[in-house]
Amino acid sequence: MMSADRERNRLGTRELAQWVSSLSYNDLPQSTVMKAKSVVFDCLGASIFTGCRKQWGKVIAEYASIHGGGQPEATIIASGGRKTLAVQAALANGTMAEGFELGDVHPGTATRPFPMILPAVLALGEARRRPGKAIIEAIVAGYEVNTRIATAVAISQRGRPMLSRGLYVPSLVGTFGGAAAAGKVIGLPTREMTWTLGIAGALTGGYFQGHEEGAWTRRLNGGMTPSRGVTAALLGERGFVGPERPLEGEYGFYRVFANGEYDPQVLIEGLGKSYKIEETWLKSYPMNSTLHSSAEALLSIIKVNGLRYGDISEIKASFLEYVPILSKKEVKTVVSAQFSMPYALAVAAVRGEVTVEEFEEDVLTDPDVLAMIQRVNCAYDAELVQRAGLGSQPGRVTVIMRDGRNFIEEVLYPKGHPKNPMSVDELKAKFRGLTAGFVTESDCERIYDLVMDLENTADIAPIMKLCGAPRAK
Repeated sequence: MMSADRERNRLGTRELAQWVSSLSYNDLPQSTVMKAKSVVFDCLGASIFTGCRKQWGKVIAEYASIHGGGQPEATIIASGGRKTLAVQAALANGTMAEGFELGDVHPGTATRPFPMILPAVLALGEARRRPGKAIIEAIVAGYEVNTRIATAVAISQRGRPMLSRGLYVPSLVGTFGGAAAAGKVIGLPTREMTWTLGIAGALTGGYFQGHEEGAWTRRLNGGMTPSRGVTAALLGERGFVGPERPLEGEYGFYRVFANGEYDPQVLIEGLGKSYKIEETWLKSYPMNSTLHSSAEALLSIIKVNGLRYGDISEIKASFLEYVPILSKKEVKTVVSAQFSMPYALAVAAVRGEVTVEEFEEDVLTDPDVLAMIQRVNCAYDAELVQRAGLGSQPGRVTVIMRDGRNFIEEVLYPKGHPKNPMSVDELKAKFRGLTAGFVTESDCERIYDLVMDLENTADIAPIMKLCGAPRAK
């Protein structure tokens, strides 16, 4: 007879697959539906920005177009309206969504769901002409699978232990989330959904070397993941048999990537009672989420007290965890700047804001910014983290002036966090800022209105058409 522990450890993949397959739009509270639509709008803005303004966005769009087999299934965002195979559209659009550190974040797990999930849903949803309610179902299901798989990882493995091995967790778990979402949008039943998750386990991967070198593969993490999800779902749909225990199995995800340290109950407990998508936050700043609270605190100090950066002697920052990659003062690439607390605070002090413009190549070599970086010192503050809990990534900043004055500010929940959400106006302003010069004001409003009416939409083609060929202002 199987022991209770062994029986418990067998829980996981099939139960998740069954829940995903049975999820209905009618199960969802309006707050969950609204969050899903807000995520879609935010993701489209981030993707248009990368596709229009960044070379890696242009390169991946060209690649996806050329290698699409001439099959116009799904739109490549910001590509002049070109279409390609759904799997290639997911690759291109995921790279764009991940393309400038604008993807949303689940703070307790540091996962970045929308680049990993939405491009798969939008590509297959467009290709199969799926209605808006099916799109919303798939997004919610993908977030649930993505976040639960990550949350089940034991605290002993989460964060530094996995990071120190170079594992990029958002891609690792995101492949499962993207696959679940892709399978849901095309209506896979439990057996095929289980296989799809099993195939996803075989395809998953992601590591940090691109972050280390500032390479474009940092952006590609967000493309490969939903593309793998589409591949897994299409194979599962055709009866390609995948492992049925890719998470909890003897050689499954948790043993391979988390040293076998996980809580299987977290995978299934309370499914449908609340929805993980509501725990994520939409980013207000284009950089690693652990830097947001401290940057926001510094911006507040400067604005409220009318400080000039030349009068600052030192900036002390306390944040989630002292990690070398996030505390470095040598910044040579845009990627490294987006993962540097000293750079984030220096540029906030010198320029008085932290937008996409603060992460242009010329700002990285600004003498005033470089000098200010040397005046920033970082430390871990356990008490601050304990007060905010794992549901946030808090920060505290102390500014010491040359005349001896000190100013202290802390932010437990940065703008965009569920406890400090963006207003509709702020969400629209972010979209307009990202798409400025490429999308007209009227088209911004049209995209917003279409997304906010998604549950009544028979086909997402009109949304993708507007985003596929932005019209310059």
